[in-house]
Amino acid sequence: MKPRILILSGWGPYKDKVEVDFTRLEERGLFLITGATGAGKTTLFDAITYALYGAMSGEMREKNSVRSDFADADTPTFVELLMQHGGEEYRIVRNPEYLRPKRRQNGSGEYTKEKENAVLYMPDGNVIQGSSEVNRKIQEILVLDYRQYKQISMIAQGEFAKLLSASPAEKTRIFREIFATSVYDKFAGNLRSRSGELYKQVMECRHRMEEDIHMLSAGGIENDEELLTLLSGENYHYEKVLERLGETLKKYETAFTEAQEKYVSLEKETTALTEKISLAEQINEKLCKLEKERETNNALKGKQNEIEIKEEELKKARAAASLTGDYIKSENEKKQLEALLKKEQENGKELEELKERKSDIQSLYDKRDRIMTAYECRNTYNEKKTLLNEIRRQKEKKQEELCKLQKEYLEKEAVAEEKKEAYETADRLYKWAAIGIAARLLREGEPCPVCGSLEHPDIAESTEDVPDEEKLKNLREIYHKANQSLMEIHGKTSACKGEVQGKIDQEEDMNRQIEETSHRLAAIEESVLEVVNGMPQVEYEKIVLLYQKLQVQEEEKTAALAKLGEEITAQKNKVEETEAIFVRKYEEAGFSDFHIFKQSIRSNAQITLLESEINDYYRKLQASDNMIIHLSEETQGKEKTDISALEGELRRKREEKQEALSMQSKWNYRLQETKKIRKSLQEKLCRLQKLNREYGMVKDLDNLASGNNPKRLVFEQYVLAGYFEEILRAANIRLFKMTNGRFELSRPEEVSDGRTKDNLEMQVFDYYTGKYRSVKTLSGGEAFKASLALALGMSDVIQSYSGGIRVETLFVDEGFGSLDSESLEQACRTLMSLVEKDRLIGIISHVPELSEKIEKQIVVTKTNVGSSIKVVV
Repeated sequence: MKPRILILSGWGPYKDKVEVDFTRLEERGLFLITGATGAGKTTLFDAITYALYGAMSGEMREKNSVRSDFADADTPTFVELLMQHGGEEYRIVRNPEYLRPKRRQNGSGEYTKEKENAVLYMPDGNVIQGSSEVNRKIQEILVLDYRQYKQISMIAQGEFAKLLSASPAEKTRIFREIFATSVYDKFAGNLRSRSGELYKQVMECRHRMEEDIHMLSAGGIENDEELLTLLSGENYHYEKVLERLGETLKKYETAFTEAQEKYVSLEKETTALTEKISLAEQINEKLCKLEKERETNNALKGKQNEIEIKEEELKKARAAASLTGDYIKSENEKKQLEALLKKEQENGKELEELKERKSDIQSLYDKRDRIMTAYECRNTYNEKKTLLNEIRRQKEKKQEELCKLQKEYLEKEAVAEEKKEAYETADRLYKWAAIGIAARLLREGEPCPVCGSLEHPDIAESTEDVPDEEKLKNLREIYHKANQSLMEIHGKTSACKGEVQGKIDQEEDMNRQIEETSHRLAAIEESVLEVVNGMPQVEYEKIVLLYQKLQVQEEEKTAALAKLGEEITAQKNKVEETEAIFVRKYEEAGFSDFHIFKQSIRSNAQITLLESEINDYYRKLQASDNMIIHLSEETQGKEKTDISALEGELRRKREEKQEALSMQSKWNYRLQETKKIRKSLQEKLCRLQKLNREYGMVKDLDNLASGNNPKRLVFEQYVLAGYFEEILRAANIRLFKMTNGRFELSRPEEVSDGRTKDNLEMQVFDYYTGKYRSVKTLSGGEAFKASLALALGMSDVIQSYSGGIRVETLFVDEGFGSLDSESLEQACRTLMSLVEKDRLIGIISHVPELSEKIEKQIVVTKTNVGSSIKVVV
């Protein structure tokens, strides 16, 4: 990558937009970026790095702090880089996050946050936007990430000087980041972790096998002396244990087979005895059952007379059931006649009650017209009294309102008089002032403009406190408004006075009407007034309605009683007819009288129960007879057997069988447990042997990679030592030239501190003394030469390990101030030797001697309002 044009706006010390044209420095050679301390030389490095990767070149600078403090509020902050790579041109515009004024201001000076953004313009015209997308594309184009680019293209201020005097552990951290060798450290860690895991698995497998041995010891091998001997030590010979367990299994199988055969023989004997006892029990049970069944049969036959009585009862109940319909019909007709007679009695009683209630209010009903007229007269009297009270209340309210209006009228009248007097006084003063002005203009012998007199014996004097025309106009308007307000209140007062007089007239008229109504009430008879005064009109109206209702109900009850009498006569005829039919039918059915018929009636449930009892009796008797015949045939010629002796023999055989089963289970348990333990031991022994083989190989690799070897060299340190020696070889080529062949850097073969496994120490061989010495003994100028040579050597090595990427631009930041003139000349020649065709090397420094030795320069000028840039070729 080679920069062509760099543009900075509102960036760091640069207030406005500045441009650096690198095309003027493209010819082969060095160029210098020079200027005072703090002018902004390193800022150019930051801008290029930020344009490419969105990050700064140095460790102490942050991208969110680059906004220029000198820049105006509306000056944007961004960096634009036009670069050439692979024969193609790319343009990048990138801005950090910063605060800027809002585009739509409301006068309060509000700010908004401008978000970080990046835009990449490709050679083919495509545009890529977004910081992450542009970062990925730049890394794809340059084939370098930010860390690699920084390492091989920029030797930043102070970052390589510390490498020279760094401790081996610090060098390890630095080289690990540069060459990404943490993978080797992780590989060694994985070996260490895997070795530990395998060791745990080996010990766990051994522990499990020991558990099997303990289980075997507790499993009943007390009679196996040889096996006990094998299990008595702390370390077990598992192969011999497995061999002895095979022989033990054969013994257990023989014992188990013998116990099994004995158990089968005893099982057959107990089965035969059980069958013999079962057959004897069946015969004994049938003989007992035959005796019980005969007793049951005799008992059933003893109930024969009782069953015959129930059969006769069932016969009569069935005959009575056939007459149930006629009996119910006759009874229903009687009940209906009784209901009609009862209803007739109740209606007669209700009719008498209606007549009594009607008689109680007869007199009130007969005087209803006079009473209602009295109610209306009294209501009219009360209404007019209420209306009179309302008129008086309204009259009093209007009188109060009239008093307030009259008082307000007097107050406003006084105000209007006051305003009128003020206006008239001002008007007189104004007119007198006009006369006074005219009087000052009079001259003796000249006619007066008012009267025409030529003599002026008494000239009017002008006053000083004279209102002007505007004030007079205001006083006149104030007077007119006060007078207008007085006229308005005068109108309201007159209207209110008329309303009061109207209420007085209404009160007099209402008193006259009340007196007339009172005379009418006095003319009503006393009995009517007692009713009116004794109850509310609503109650009396209810009494009138009640009387009318009772009269209607009386007429309806009278008609209903007449109709009910006809129904009773008809129902009596029906009762006689159905009674005759029922009597004829129960006599034909064999019942001598109604009493016997009534006793024979049974419910359906009772009839069903009788039928069930009779049928159940005959069914049980038949079943008993059949059972006696069946049992007699099965037990013919047989007698009861005593089975106690057989049961005793069966118990003995079962005890022997149980003992045989216990022995069978015992030997089977030992056989199965021993088989399981032997199989488990075989599987775990096989796994243990496999784990031991794997653990041996991994542990050897772990010891080798972790530094547990004769050279105490860790795997990562071995790889880093290779890189380190390559860097030292490349660095010595430049250091030899810069020191006229005096110094050579190298790595000691042995570690100075035996407690550590770091092997990245550095020493310098001094050809003047022929001795090795520490790099910390170098002077300031010698240390700078060594640091510069080391940085250039590292850049060469990193390039060679980055796929042969060619760095077309290299920047070196500061450090030349500690060199004398000869050393400075040697450093410049060394840097000149790096310059090839189309390759630029930029040095940033404020050392004056460099300005004399390097013609092409970028001069940064510092002022109190920001810095500026000038390219000198």
